[in-house]
Amino acid sequence: MEASNVVLSAPLQQLKDEHVSLREEMNLFYEITEEIEFESGPAVIQEFARLYEQISVFHVKLNTHSNKEDDWLFPMMASHLGENDKTIEVMEFEHEKAEQHIRVFLTEAEQAGPAINIDEAQAIAVYAVQAYATLFQHFDREEKVLFPLAEEILSVGEKEEFERRFQAC
Repeated sequence: MEASNVVLSAPLQQLKDEHVSLREEMNLFYEITEEIEFESGPAVIQEFARLYEQISVFHVKLNTHSNKEDDWLFPMMASHLGENDKTIEVMEFEHEKAEQHIRVFLTEAEQAGPAINIDEAQAIAVYAVQAYATLFQHFDREEKVLFPLAEEILSVGEKEEFERRFQAC
C-alpha cells in the first residue's frame, strides 16, 4: 500500500496538515538564511534580526506540534511496536536534533546581541539551515512512514483518544 494512498484518521491528518504551515515558515527562514549568506554590509545584520524573530515564533509552533507527537502519538505507537523496532527512537532523535539546532541558534544570537557582526551572523545562521534540513527530512519521513504506520497499528479506540486530546488543547 502506497503511503500517499493511505487515508489518515482525523488526528493523524491534523498532524500532517500542521506540517504545511510549519514548512511555509521553514521556507521563509531558509530564504532569509540565503540572504544572510549572499548579502554584505548592514543588510546582513537586518536580515539576521528578521531571522531571529522568525525562528523565535517558529520555535513555539514547532514545540506545540512536536509535543503532540512526543507526548501522545509516540507512546501509543511504541506499545504496538516490538522492542527491536527503532521507528519511534529515530523520530525522537530527529526531534531532539532539530530542537538542538534551534536552541543553539537562539542562544548564540542572544549572546551576540545587537552588537553582532556580519561574520557572527553568518556563522550563527548555519544552525537555522541545519534545523531546516533536519526538519525537512523528518516531516517527509513522518508523512511517508510514521503516519501511515500509525494508521495501521493504532486501534479505533486509541485514535479516538488521540482525537479527544487534540480537541482538549
